[in-house]
Amino acid sequence: MYKALRIYASIALLISSIPAFAAEVTRVTLENGATVKLNDDFTWEYVILESQAKPDAAVPVTLPATVAAASTVENTAATITENAPNSATKETLTSSAIAQSALLKSTAKSGVKISFANSQWDDDGRLGLTFELSSNSPEHYVMIELEISLFADSGLLIKKEDVKAWQAIFRMPDSYLRKGQTRESRVFWIEGIDKKQWTKQLMSLKMGEMDSRM
Repeated sequence: MYKALRIYASIALLISSIPAFAAEVTRVTLENGATVKLNDDFTWEYVILESQAKPDAAVPVTLPATVAAASTVENTAATITENAPNSATKETLTSSAIAQSALLKSTAKSGVKISFANSQWDDDGRLGLTFELSSNSPEHYVMIELEISLFADSGLLIKKEDVKAWQAIFRMPDSYLRKGQTRESRVFWIEGIDKKQWTKQLMSLKMGEMDSRM
């Protein structure tokens, strides 16, 4: 009996030691109109996206009058499947997020803040983005990943791009991002953005993996 109790106690201790994922507790609308999601791990984040289901345009398929060979049947079926109409979920910024778009142009994590600094276009129509990084962390960061979401003036998501906002040079401590420093990233060139649809410069930033040295 005592052995069984010890086993149960060990299992309970193991379960209690497993970290739980943050779950949403409630949502609050701020005075400026922005909506904030509060999590049970005492973190919060802006609610900026809403999903819209939009059917893709159907492509007409003309079937042959007679299908003689089995290979032709397979090819025809593949063509029908490929061109069949379907519905896709489009991510779109909420109206409040568009109204407060300046809040989305910066993000912070583990004592590091990244903010949108500048944009430019090259002769090939590529969009160039530059960011400012500042650190209040005792860690010396050598690599910081950043997810950039770009939205059209209508709020519709155009593209997501993952970049290394900061990449130090191997064995060169002077290139590390240190506490109290503010540095500018290199220019990140992004293709596939229509300049005419990006006049409001709508974007959101999210920091990913961070690698540091003591």
